[in-house]
Amino acid sequence: MKTAAQNRERKEESLQTLRECFDKSSIAIFTDYRGGAAGLKVKEITSLRGKLREAKAEYRVAKNTLIRRTLHDMGIHDADTYLEGPTAVAFGFQDAAATAKAVLDFSKDQKPNNLPQVKAAIMEGRVLDSKAIEAIASLPSLDVLRMQLLGLMLAPHRQLLGMLNAPGRSMATVLDAWNKKREEG
Repeated sequence: MKTAAQNRERKEESLQTLRECFDKSSIAIFTDYRGGAAGLKVKEITSLRGKLREAKAEYRVAKNTLIRRTLHDMGIHDADTYLEGPTAVAFGFQDAAATAKAVLDFSKDQKPNNLPQVKAAIMEGRVLDSKAIEAIASLPSLDVLRMQLLGLMLAPHRQLLGMLNAPGRSMATVLDAWNKKREEG
């Protein structure tokens, strides 16, 4: 039998772990993994954790009181309404869009109950509803966004280089035509 001191110590460890996860994550998505009578089975949760691992994320089941206390310590009070019923949190440590996409795609594949059901998320200290999470999931991956940004940054340089090379090309074309005409005549 566990003593009160052991229970308190376990609770403090859980709080510390949750705080570290919230601090390191770019997004934390709250989900309901039970959804009534038929919840996610251990095999399904393991599969979800595998998909999240690919997105550099992890899935943790936690008590609402511990999540609420951690968020309050961080100065976030708007999430209390979403912390009802069984809650698990998907912590995305790199790409928020990839994490949201992994959770939503997995949920769509779980017919007929579509679990886990997304409740809300915390991103940069702000509480987001499920519609905002769907919008984030529809964004391109971080790598694609970086490539698009790089392309936008390089476009003016390419245009300038093309313009600078144009007179040289024109001059070479004129000289080549003049040389051919001289050879013919």
